Amino acid sequence: MARRDWVEAGYQELARTGERGVAITSLAARLGVTKGSFYWHFKDRGELMRALLDRWAHERTDEMLGLALGSTGDPRERLRRIQALGREIAPVDRAMRLWAQHDPAAEEAVRHADRALLGHIAGCLEGLGFGADDARLRALLMLRAWVGGYLVPAPPSGEAGADPGERMLEILTGP
Repeated sequence: MARRDWVEAGYQELARTGERGVAITSLAARLGVTKGSFYWHFKDRGELMRALLDRWAHERTDEMLGLALGSTGDPRERLRRIQALGREIAPVDRAMRLWAQHDPAAEEAVRHADRALLGHIAGCLEGLGFGADDARLRALLMLRAWVGGYLVPAPPSGEAGADPGERMLEILTGP
């Protein structure tokens, strides 16, 4: 059992149950190993939780923005990709934001990731012709709408407007 296996199991549990649900005993049982294996790789739960923060920050910024940039220079397509990737990581992103409400290290990780993401979104909007101030405000509105989407249930499939993502982009990138 490698350290990365513990981090991956912890990350999955974080997405599933939130920060308070990440417990050494349950992770060991899930992995089919003893708690001793955990202590071979980590000093304590706090070290594992810091590793989860690092993993999330990397995924949320480097990987997400790298995938969004991809091979396209089209700012609107980059925004679509960020929006789609945001939906994919929504469970862990939601868990991180809840964790950040009571833990300064998690709060700093969320702030850092949001700054990077907002900068990229604003850059895309500037590429669509918006001035810097308007681009920053629209970027903030997009991020808040996307994050708020974690808390608002989607309409049942088949209903008109069941996937409002494209329309939201039209509104927020329109004149």
